[in-house]
Amino acid sequence: EELTHKGRAITNFKDEDHVMLSDDDEDDGNLDALDTEMHFGGGSSPGRGEYAAYGPTAGSTGGDMDMSQLYSQKKTELDDLIARRKLMKAERMKRNEEQEEAFETMDESFSGIAKMLQFRDKAKERKEREDKKASGNLSDDEQEMADWDKEMKTYLFERRVKATDRTKTPEEVAKEEAERLHKLETRRLARMNGDFDEDDLTDISDDESKYKKKKTRKTKHNEAGGDELDDSDADDNDEIQVKFTADGLMYVDKDGKPVKKVGDTNEESDASSSSCDEDDNSDDSDDDTKVLEVGAKVQGNYRAKEQYNQQSAWYDGVITSVNKLEDGSVTYDVTYDDGDFEENMDPENVRRIKKIAEEHEQEVFQQSKEVSTKRKRQKAKEKAREEIPFVFEVPTTLDALHDIIGNYASTGEDVSLIIQRIHKSNSIRLNHKNREKMQNFHDVLLRRFIAVGDAIHSSGDGGPTLGRYKQLDELTKTLYAMAQDSPECAAAVWGRRLGFFQNAHAKRLRDAEFAMDDDDYTAWPSTGTILLLRAIGHIFPVTDLRHPIVTPAVLLLGQMIAQIPVRSLADAVMGLTCTGLMIEFTKNANRLAPEAISFLAGTLRLFSIEPGPGDFSIPSLEAATEWPEFESLRETVSRMTGLKILPRLSLVKQDIESDATPMAILSSTLHLVECQVKALGGSLDNAEAEAFAEITKSLLALKPKSKNYPLPNIAAREVAQVASTVSSACQLDAPRIPLQRRSGPSVSEKAIKSLAPRMEDPTRYSMSKDKNKSSVQAARDRARREYKREHKAVARELRLDAAFIESERRKEKDRKDSKARDKRNKNFAWLESEQAVMNQQVRQGGGLLS
Repeated sequence: EELTHKGRAITNFKDEDHVMLSDDDEDDGNLDALDTEMHFGGGSSPGRGEYAAYGPTAGSTGGDMDMSQLYSQKKTELDDLIARRKLMKAERMKRNEEQEEAFETMDESFSGIAKMLQFRDKAKERKEREDKKASGNLSDDEQEMADWDKEMKTYLFERRVKATDRTKTPEEVAKEEAERLHKLETRRLARMNGDFDEDDLTDISDDESKYKKKKTRKTKHNEAGGDELDDSDADDNDEIQVKFTADGLMYVDKDGKPVKKVGDTNEESDASSSSCDEDDNSDDSDDDTKVLEVGAKVQGNYRAKEQYNQQSAWYDGVITSVNKLEDGSVTYDVTYDDGDFEENMDPENVRRIKKIAEEHEQEVFQQSKEVSTKRKRQKAKEKAREEIPFVFEVPTTLDALHDIIGNYASTGEDVSLIIQRIHKSNSIRLNHKNREKMQNFHDVLLRRFIAVGDAIHSSGDGGPTLGRYKQLDELTKTLYAMAQDSPECAAAVWGRRLGFFQNAHAKRLRDAEFAMDDDDYTAWPSTGTILLLRAIGHIFPVTDLRHPIVTPAVLLLGQMIAQIPVRSLADAVMGLTCTGLMIEFTKNANRLAPEAISFLAGTLRLFSIEPGPGDFSIPSLEAATEWPEFESLRETVSRMTGLKILPRLSLVKQDIESDATPMAILSSTLHLVECQVKALGGSLDNAEAEAFAEITKSLLALKPKSKNYPLPNIAAREVAQVASTVSSACQLDAPRIPLQRRSGPSVSEKAIKSLAPRMEDPTRYSMSKDKNKSSVQAARDRARREYKREHKAVARELRLDAAFIESERRKEKDRKDSKARDKRNKNFAWLESEQAVMNQQVRQGGGLLS
């Protein structure tokens, strides 16, 4: 058979007929006019008259052309159209094939071109970069990029945290701490009174009452599981099978022999099991031999004497009565749970119900828990009576504070804890009404600080029990917290205390003039006072230009250093301590302390070979050489050979009286000189040589290698080191810069700086009472307040105007009245003078008229 397509043989197709239609036609599916006419009919074509595509239109006459001509003409046009369309599509297919061939040719030639290209060797570049990085030869851009990569990698290992609540204000922190202390105090008082209703006792440990649950084994045969059977029983059970026989359902062994019928009960096995149960119960029960009490839960062998073949039937019940017989035996009356009862039962027919293991364990655990709770409560009660209260009333006097410490504190840590709890439970941040009593408590703490410092001087630290130095540390922290709570109160208290120190200093100086013969008298303040002045630097800033506390304290230290006479080694120790405080307060602000420098220079002079009264530039050390302790000071130091470490200065009286104090004074003086020179070096505008001139002369006067009294090697090295530091700071080898005249201030520096006024937008002004209101409500309230203010201002102006007008009216009226009064008084005076003349004439008998 021949293959055909659309009625035509495939072998008759031409090349142009083998056109594959594609979707990229340029017509886009639009039909031209002829296609529309052919498909849908209607309309007329020019040159055809009234003939349509398929014949004449309705009402036409046909014209000159007949129907065959019209059809042949139409067919010709359609064939031409189809041929054009096929030709266009064939050309389009040819172009597509040529384009595909060009692409294939380019793809084939790309491999050859790719061999001619040079790509970067990334592995080689990476290795070169690593080598440069290891050798440190990276360029600036590469180093910057490497640093950036390193920083970005560190971000990968940063800990990611979640957002937390906002930082609480100091008032909120103080409130939470006070609430915590009040809660703990409430619990402590409740424990003291034996009230443990809402107390979980979590802070009380009871190691003796720890109870560990122990698993008990079940011994009853009827409670045992299948795992407790022996192998023979398991084998027997596996061998016996149930089969249907002529006698019915029977248990058959492995040989097929019937064992027993299903449903039959083995009386012997029942009896043996019951006897086993009885034996187990008798073995397990510890109370079978004891007389049971009324109300005990038991099992009774119901009507044991009436049972057939002495079978037993045990039922649960409760003992209602215990009957004692004459021979000493007992019988029981038992009421069963089902309502039946039995009287005069023998003890062998009554047995106590053994509790199951879980109930017994629970009961033991509950009892242990109750014992533990009781023991914990007793322990908590004793602890509450022994521990320090959490809330105290504010002591306003030092005696009141000492009473509290004597009642509740036994160590130095307890004292610090009491002071902290007093501050936290009565802070000014909690209530502004606490200001007055906390201000008094602040002064009490200052006096307590002085007392502890004086105790350090007389008795030392006191060991770990007292820990006086630790007490001062905790007191300083509390004083700082109170200064942060209310700076105004702190400034008032400290200012008043500094005034007391100033008055005491003046009084001691006056008394020193009358105590020249008293060797034990000293005009220096006590150790507690000096330590309290040291605490100022930890509580207030020392770098302010002018501070209401620090500035007076520095001036007071300067007065003490310059005015108080040094009469003993103890005075020299106090003077060096005050000098160190003054240097500590001024070094961070680069302030010059001339009193401290002069005192250090004078102290070094005391260790020279032959110090004289004229070698000192400070009054406090002028008469020091007259006292016996300073006459042989250099000799004492020169004998202290063999020292490996320079001794340190101490404020304890016992240490001050030791033989190492002179060397400690020398080493401390050298250390303070070095600190002062390093702090001020380079900040005095080339005036270091003049500022440290006295120290330089004192160092030269020491003469460490003197033949008569040479200093020990360790002290000589320290002197050489300090001298080197002073020389480098003073730049003695550098040429002196001549004095230069300073130019006066310029016009711009003299002119008053003009500042633009700060204008506030009244619409943006808001009060705290408008915080939670809407914008409309806040604007309305703001307008109402502004109206009230303006109304009051207008009323006030009207009152002032009315008062002014009334005063002016009164002044005008007084002026007019005064004029009339003066005229009237003038007239009265003339009349009185005339009347006087007339009276005189009458007395003379008319002589004046002649």
